[in-house]
Amino acid sequence: MLLGVLVLACVGAPRANAADKRDEKALEIAHRMMREMGGEHGWDSVHLIRFDFKVVSNGKVMLDRHHLWDKATGRYRLETKTKDGREEVVLFNSGTKEGKVYVGGKQVEGAEASKDLKSAYAAYINDMYWLAEPWKWLDPGVNLKYEGTRERGGETYDVVHLTFGHVGLTPGDQYWAYVSRKSHLMTHWQYLLQNGKRGSWDWQYGDYGGIKLARNHISADKKTEINMGDVEVLSSVDDAYFTDPGHMLSELK
Repeated sequence: MLLGVLVLACVGAPRANAADKRDEKALEIAHRMMREMGGEHGWDSVHLIRFDFKVVSNGKVMLDRHHLWDKATGRYRLETKTKDGREEVVLFNSGTKEGKVYVGGKQVEGAEASKDLKSAYAAYINDMYWLAEPWKWLDPGVNLKYEGTRERGGETYDVVHLTFGHVGLTPGDQYWAYVSRKSHLMTHWQYLLQNGKRGSWDWQYGDYGGIKLARNHISADKKTEINMGDVEVLSSVDDAYFTDPGHMLSELK
């Protein structure tokens, strides 16, 4: 899939699992990173998140999706476009994966709707991981192994190897997180996907509602960016955003 798509997330899950393999140093780094990002309580207290997923490669927009997630209940709104350029809105629940699909303002039914719901759920998993991967380290099924320090760009990084148990859509993926000893943030990230694809990205962050989330990612060759748009952490929104396909996120202020 395009750009090494990630497909791991555990929404509303507990923070520990007896089967997870995590060494003491890796856990120390994870907890320090999360403190620098606003604290685990800050992340756990988030109610609603509004963000985009815009992929620009060689100056061309390859993908542009718009999200609103009710983290407290699982309600979700995804806005995107079909291959022929029509507006598509998917209203679903990230926990049950059930919902409705609208293309050009009309509801889609049957097998086509089931297919689009599956795609919307995969987009949620992928795009949310690009937004909030550092917050997911302590989710059930995530293994953490400290692999020492590396020098990069004149800076020292602690490297943590992430592998996965039977969770997510591609549990065979592996990630190497470079956590800066200056900022204590994961600012560089390498991956080996279960399909054999490799890649690396630099991560940039913003402060939103008291926590840090990714705002932009730059590929190793500097030719591609994944931008998260105008990220917002919200306490409330009009319920119509989760029920009315015509209530577009561009109107959310």
